[in-house]
Amino acid sequence: MESEERPDRVRGAGELWAGLLVGGASRRMGEPKSLLPVAGVPLAERALAAVRWRVTGIALLGAGEVPATLQALPRCGDAPEVGGPMAGVLAALRHRPASTWLVVACDQGWVSPEAVEWLLAQRAPGLAAVLPRRSPGRVEPFFALYEPPALALVERLVAGGISSLQRLAGLPGVVSPWPPPPLRSAWRDADTPADLARLGGASGGDT
Repeated sequence: MESEERPDRVRGAGELWAGLLVGGASRRMGEPKSLLPVAGVPLAERALAAVRWRVTGIALLGAGEVPATLQALPRCGDAPEVGGPMAGVLAALRHRPASTWLVVACDQGWVSPEAVEWLLAQRAPGLAAVLPRRSPGRVEPFFALYEPPALALVERLVAGGISSLQRLAGLPGVVSPWPPPPLRSAWRDADTPADLARLGGASGGDT
């Protein structure tokens, strides 16, 4: 079993942690997506494969099931005052407020090392979050980076009764760059059996 702690390989102040969101209901799949095999590898493991060697540690965000190989990882329970994925992100930011969090959903099996490097290259002093954009009207809150200043922004949204991470877009310190076209598939998620079939035969680029 691998250790939950790793050497920090990211330049700059503070540690980089990966947070794996495992709280979804998986209604369309009919079973926990994190456990579904893709070419013999559970989807949750595949989602982490490209990021795990770039981070100091990994934590599970949410109460969902995970493969046996990930069960020794620390788990952050959802923040109680908000629902949905924001609860997991807020719990992570509170758990290690001085760290940067690279948050990945357990069904994002297209994440690639190249996309990780691109995302990390967007870091800059003064940023609160990097939420990439694949369409004009929406940002991508997962496979995204949350710097320590993001905690205050998320807390403010929750205090105002807002439970959508989309509302971070445009706030001070939040940037939403467009990934290069060859990398955009990294922000897909697997919601249906057909998605899993495509993932099993995926070779990389966006379509």
